[in-house]
Amino acid sequence: MLSAKEASRRYFRQAYRIGRHGWATEKPSSYAVGFLRRLRRSAAGGRLLDLGCGEGRHAIAAAKLGFRVTAVDYEPLALGRARRFARQAGARGIVFRKADALRLPFSDAGFDIVLDYGCLHHQRKSDWSTYKAILLRVLGPRGFYVLSVFSREFPLFHGSRRPWHIAQGAYRRYFTRGNILELFGREFEIVELLKEKGDHPGFWHALMRRRAEPV
Repeated sequence: MLSAKEASRRYFRQAYRIGRHGWATEKPSSYAVGFLRRLRRSAAGGRLLDLGCGEGRHAIAAAKLGFRVTAVDYEPLALGRARRFARQAGARGIVFRKADALRLPFSDAGFDIVLDYGCLHHQRKSDWSTYKAILLRVLGPRGFYVLSVFSREFPLFHGSRRPWHIAQGAYRRYFTRGNILELFGREFEIVELLKEKGDHPGFWHALMRRRAEPV
């Protein structure tokens, strides 16, 4: 019997193999890009880590805004697509690496910004403490954290009595405002926390800055 982690890996491997998976491949989130544009004023040219980069749409956007980008994903097929899209977009200097978000192979305080669009909401709650510990290890003092995760309004969770869902082996979980504040509020100042509106609701988008000292 497959472990939960292996079942999830198989799901993503198949999704990237066929290329039809239900999420955008090239157009980045306007919310995430908006946060990155703001960060050009305070962290221009900073070292940015894109966690779970997928086909690289946010890594490409960040590189075009002048950040020094390292993008990781544990699925080689995703990285292959990301490298191709980056070449087509003329985005130079992005370092793409195969890595698990829960076992990052980077030195301490190696990044000024960590961006996570849709990685955390695939991590089981039992792994949140590991995820946060690694985030804090690789993010420099007073560094910035850009996070996008499912909200309760994401269509997958309509009518659900529980905050998580498993389909074809892939685990997904929605977050409430309280979840985000509880998980990150001690170590991070919440600069802005927005719930996506418009034609495609269903995400929280957060811009956070690491505190000098936890509260």
